[in-house]
Amino acid sequence: MVRYFPSDDTSALPTRFGFWPGDPTTPGVVSTPFFSARLPVVCRQLHDKKPFGMFRGEDGMNYTFSTFLIEAVLIIFFIKVVSFLLRPLRQPRIVCEIIGGIMIGPSMFGRSRNFNYYLFPPVGNYICANLGLMGFFYFLFLTAAKTDVAEIFKAPRKHKYIAAISVLVPIACVGGTGAALKDTMDEKLQKSSSIGGVTFALGFTSFPVIYTVLRDMNLLNSEVGKFAMSVTLLGDMVGLYVLVLFEAMTQADGGGGVYSVIWFLISVSILAAFLLLVVRQSFDWIVAKTPERKLVNQNYIVIILMGVLVSGFLTDMFGMAIAVGPIWLGLVVPHGPPLTSTLAIRSETFVNEFLMPFSFALVGQKTNVNLLSEETWPKQVSPLVYMSIVGFVTKFISSTGAALFFKVPTRDSLTLGLMMNLRAPLISFLYDPSRPYRSSKHRTIQHTPQCTEMGLVLAVSDHETFSGLVTFLDFAYPTKNSPLSIFAIQLMELAGRAQPLFIEHEKRRKEEEKYEMEEEEHERSRSKRIDQLQSAFKLYQEKRGECVTLRAYTAHAPKRHMYQDICELALNKKTAFILLPYQKERLEDASLTELRDSGMLSVNADVLAHTPCSVCIYYEKGRLKNAMARSSMDIQHTTHSSHRRQEMYRFVILFLGGADNREALHLADRMKENPNITLTVVRFLAYNHEGEDEREKKLDDGVVTWFWVKNESNDRVSYKEVVVKNGAETLAAIQAMNVNDYDLWITGRREGINPKILEGLSTWSEDHQLGVIGDTVAGSVFASEGSVLVVQQQVRNQKGGDGFLNGKFDYKHLVSPWSHSHN
Repeated sequence: MVRYFPSDDTSALPTRFGFWPGDPTTPGVVSTPFFSARLPVVCRQLHDKKPFGMFRGEDGMNYTFSTFLIEAVLIIFFIKVVSFLLRPLRQPRIVCEIIGGIMIGPSMFGRSRNFNYYLFPPVGNYICANLGLMGFFYFLFLTAAKTDVAEIFKAPRKHKYIAAISVLVPIACVGGTGAALKDTMDEKLQKSSSIGGVTFALGFTSFPVIYTVLRDMNLLNSEVGKFAMSVTLLGDMVGLYVLVLFEAMTQADGGGGVYSVIWFLISVSILAAFLLLVVRQSFDWIVAKTPERKLVNQNYIVIILMGVLVSGFLTDMFGMAIAVGPIWLGLVVPHGPPLTSTLAIRSETFVNEFLMPFSFALVGQKTNVNLLSEETWPKQVSPLVYMSIVGFVTKFISSTGAALFFKVPTRDSLTLGLMMNLRAPLISFLYDPSRPYRSSKHRTIQHTPQCTEMGLVLAVSDHETFSGLVTFLDFAYPTKNSPLSIFAIQLMELAGRAQPLFIEHEKRRKEEEKYEMEEEEHERSRSKRIDQLQSAFKLYQEKRGECVTLRAYTAHAPKRHMYQDICELALNKKTAFILLPYQKERLEDASLTELRDSGMLSVNADVLAHTPCSVCIYYEKGRLKNAMARSSMDIQHTTHSSHRRQEMYRFVILFLGGADNREALHLADRMKENPNITLTVVRFLAYNHEGEDEREKKLDDGVVTWFWVKNESNDRVSYKEVVVKNGAETLAAIQAMNVNDYDLWITGRREGINPKILEGLSTWSEDHQLGVIGDTVAGSVFASEGSVLVVQQQVRNQKGGDGFLNGKFDYKHLVSPWSHSHN
């Protein structure tokens, strides 16, 4: 096939178009980026769509689609390999994908003629480039759809000031540098639109990019991560308006003059009005038509995804940047469920895992480090390098300085400056999101005086989970002299949002009008179970108002970040312990306190690892649940207390020694004040004191003596000691107690337990949430209908300094990333 190009004298085409490997002077080779109008170019032969076979002499690489398949495999392969190799450097995924794309471009393998001809020919590149553009379209659309623009108006004033300073100062400095170097620039770079484009690109930090980086580094829900997202969002919203002005400048530079600028602004205004007045109303209609707790109809999703392409076409036709249309369309989508969450469920995996690699391959194809030569340095490269250096330095200084001025802690200010410049490895060394949760003060049940209010954080995900934990709260027996202050936080997975959201409902009620308007616009489709759970919180407070104070919260966060909201609330409210349900993948006949979503399994483990106070994990089984249900029925149908049916409940504490068991004994001491409870304390001791730690033994003796002296005359409390030689005897002794039909088993999790008592049992433990003994008692093999309560005492922060600006430095972290997945 021979193709003649149009009659234009200099039609610009890629230099690699139509060349063959080997001698560059052979016929059909084009060695210059410009082509004469009369020059014929020999392209690849077009093949019929029929099966081929290598055994018939056919070459599969001659087929466009076959070549595309190989390109797709290579692109994804290179990106995954780079991601694996760069894990120790803590590089976010987007950086690995860009580097993987550069590897197949002219900077590395693309320099080879044979590599380009056989694997990445021009026809295949055309397909990949268009898929890459589509990837950018949908990535920007989905990120914009998750963005809550209303957060701009609710952002603290200092966030707005820091955002303005971190944008205006770099823009002024970079723009000044560009103006100073204008005379030394290439003719194309000297244009005002070119200098302005570089200036604004360096002045703004892209919200979609920083959202992706923080998500990959597990900093999305951290305090400084929220700060950075708020500041970046504010800057990006200003950038959208600046982008319109920049595109108008481009229209003027293109030779159209004022006439083209005016029509450009008119077309932009019409498009914006159409999106706000028509498209937005259509989206609201879709949300209103969707049943609660259901996904949006797939036909609507297909229409919206097609609309992304239409919006890109319109903005490109009007002369705007082609990606502006998808961004604007995404911003008018009601964030959160059901619409944005359905869009993410239906398309996010395909966009991120398949289309986006082609996007970064497109970036790599356009990146050529070989152009950094003596010829291009003076007028093309050096001005960009100087402007980039000025941009990075001024953005870091302005962001950090502004944060320090508004009294943000030094470490957080430095981290914010690095985040605004996306310096990922330094961020991971400087900032540890779990650092703030460790406290050097006692936050335990043991150190909370009995005749004072005791605070606790209650973390639940649904109404059924809360109804199970109410059992424990009632058995904790709060009174007017020893009341409970409960901070109940409902955990909701971040769906259809880019920014984590933490709602304090008491504050929300005080600002009723403001939040009602927000709910009408953005929260219309929140599920009934949220209202049901919040109603349950309110009802519990009303029934037990004399001895319980309950404050309700809701946290929208990714599952792997939920522990941060729990721990931060416990730290700020100075609570004695955190109460969690036992989390396990739920079967049909499983207990109501087990979470049905297996993705929540890591929440307990993260809380146990980073908690600022003690932790109690409650695993409810049928007997107590049924007993409390009968008690509730009696309360509803009987008004006089003497007529209520009173049942006695038998609790046992397995005291194996150590800090966790001492904490469990102090909690049991509070629970035994309930007149409907009998408590048995069983202390396990090692034969001949083998394996005992002298310090732990003294502490255990002191607590046990205190408890027995206090309760010696109490007929509802009994104390026993069991001497064992190993874990087998310990297990046998516990199994023998199962005949007593206990309603609740209480034990410490693990800290300080004599290893001799547990010898041989750890290999049989499958669930580390409950510890060895807790897992044994809760297991189906044990065949007990009693519930289980496992206690972990606070691990205090004993560090006197900050070490490497971060509390501690561990060289093992340099190699450990290879053993973990890179999400």
